[in-house]
Amino acid sequence: MRWGGPAAASAVAEVWARRLATVETVVEVAPIPEADAIVRARIRGWDVVVKLGEFVPGDRCVYFEVDSLLDVADPRFAFLAPRGVRTDVEGRSGHVLKTARLRGQYSQGLALPLAGFPGLADAQPGTDVTAALGIVKWDPPIPAQLAGEVRGRLPSWIPVTDEERIQNMPTILAVEGVAWVATEKLDGTSCTVYVTPDGEQGVASRNLDLRPSETNTRWNLVRRHAIHAELAHSYPDQYAVLQGEIYGESIQGNPLKVRGQHFAAFTLRVGSGEVPRRDWPDWALDLSVPVRALPFPADVDAALAQVDGLTSALVPDKAAEGLVWRAVDAATVVLPGGQVVRASFKVVSNRYLLKHDR
Repeated sequence: MRWGGPAAASAVAEVWARRLATVETVVEVAPIPEADAIVRARIRGWDVVVKLGEFVPGDRCVYFEVDSLLDVADPRFAFLAPRGVRTDVEGRSGHVLKTARLRGQYSQGLALPLAGFPGLADAQPGTDVTAALGIVKWDPPIPAQLAGEVRGRLPSWIPVTDEERIQNMPTILAVEGVAWVATEKLDGTSCTVYVTPDGEQGVASRNLDLRPSETNTRWNLVRRHAIHAELAHSYPDQYAVLQGEIYGESIQGNPLKVRGQHFAAFTLRVGSGEVPRRDWPDWALDLSVPVRALPFPADVDAALAQVDGLTSALVPDKAAEGLVWRAVDAATVVLPGGQVVRASFKVVSNRYLLKHDR
């Protein structure tokens, strides 16, 4: 099968870019047991701890997702400085939003009154204001054996390896006529492998294209599995990409405590299209992240409860980070409101996030 070229793929990557800051409506405000100064606010599918009296249902706010790096030099974020400041690989400093637990209530992200952002007074709920507010995603420093020597940015026709969290699109659970499969989310670092019609071969981190190396972990794992040759053989004269997670020793603290370093595939793309799992070649399925036999959740709360305490298929006495649900036979689905989205979403364990400072 012949797929679209890199121009179409670049457009897809832009559509699916992560929205770290958006204008939203507060859906619900509820008390927290034994707490008299804070309450729980539901924003999209997220639960956020806010001050008592700060919001009522129907209020608009600016919501910042977990992993946002907020510049504490901005007076609106200065109150976060005592909670910690980090500096990313590009030298940007700020507070990183992580999962927290207050009085037994999980809190993810930050909600601030819209009044603190006069330039957004007319913005409608759902408006992406990530770029307007200068919000970037936190990327921790990378060990040298993973970082490698950079030859450029990730090619623009390849989407970054970010799955949308279920809290951001809960209505996907109501889509009918889709066969879903649960795959385990592994806690490591992403690896992108690609070939082009003119014979170019590449290996990339989440954002950077890396020069070939005998000492770089990503390149060595790609060579071990001959992924470039497999892609070129399966999809001759086409743009083909296999994306996955590398995990193990010296990677993200190796939470599964496995020996060695390993690659597990989660996305296959050819040209501008994502290839449904039913159409993966056998060699790619052999490299896949673990598949879990679990029932499809009915709602966000059920999805989160399902991964809370889930153990890993790779190391049964270790906790799994979560699940990524993928459609078996489709690359995209249509939400009840008509929006076309990728046929996949992730559900991450709040307990795991809290334990591992994620």
